[in-house]
Amino acid sequence: MIKLGDKVRFLNENMEGIVTSFKVKNQVGVTIESDFEIPVLISEIVKINFTDQAGNTPSAAPAKVFKVSSNQMLGVFLAFERIGENDLDIQLHNNLSEFVQVLVYQKDQCVFHLLKSVNLERDETQLIGRASLSNFEKWMPYHFVLLPYESTTVKPGAGLGVGLSFQSKTFHNYYKFCPFLQKQAYVFRLDEPLEKLNLQALKEKDFSEKANEQLVDFKSKPSSIIDLHYDALKANGYGKAEDITAFQMDVFAKTLEAAFVHHMPEIIYIHGVGNAYLKNKVRTYLSKHPEMILNFEEADILQFGNGATLVRLK
Repeated sequence: MIKLGDKVRFLNENMEGIVTSFKVKNQVGVTIESDFEIPVLISEIVKINFTDQAGNTPSAAPAKVFKVSSNQMLGVFLAFERIGENDLDIQLHNNLSEFVQVLVYQKDQCVFHLLKSVNLERDETQLIGRASLSNFEKWMPYHFVLLPYESTTVKPGAGLGVGLSFQSKTFHNYYKFCPFLQKQAYVFRLDEPLEKLNLQALKEKDFSEKANEQLVDFKSKPSSIIDLHYDALKANGYGKAEDITAFQMDVFAKTLEAAFVHHMPEIIYIHGVGNAYLKNKVRTYLSKHPEMILNFEEADILQFGNGATLVRLK
């Protein structure tokens, strides 16, 4: 039986990947090394061991590998590296500042216990523990305290605390190519905490507040497709901003909230491909708001390429 997290091979194509979601009856989503989830019939894949190589025959050519430069992943990351069918190495990586100190806590019986203190230089990766998918339902929540700092700086960095707990469905959505490990892994960024939404406050929220030069009324039902490119946002009356990424995320969050309030079944966000920075921020936000989000996946690849996300709302 195929289950989430299984490594599978396509019967009709020289590709392999990890099962990261279940679709309609007899169909699953398989994430390949390009970080793209492909819907496929269960009858068209076969489960393989993690030590098996790609290809349907011993002489088959290796499957295509898609990689991105590690300098495109800025931040402090937690990665779960698969080293077998169920076993995972837990790795911490710093690509945020010259140095970062990380305190790693784990919750047990309502109390957080300090597991270890880790000091990382830029581009350094350290193994901090091991886990097993076989007892995933027993994993305890983590809490990380980050203190990034530079030896010389005009503005000292501020400390940051972030919690991280896991659900099986969303955990497997984070399986992607990990540049600092140079392989596929479950990768989470730790330096971008997002607060849970207060749904009652959201329902009572006044969406009519407008920013400078903003023509869009966030109280109204949004379009079913929102283009987050800066030029498109300006052209569509969302206003202007100096911090483009913060502006894009603000529009994204407000239109998502409005879509939820108006009971829209789904909405598409066009974020582009580029270095996947905006895409990752959007998907990180979505994964941390299960109170609103039913699920999300790549939008129609024929229409949007790899540059859009389809969000289904509760």
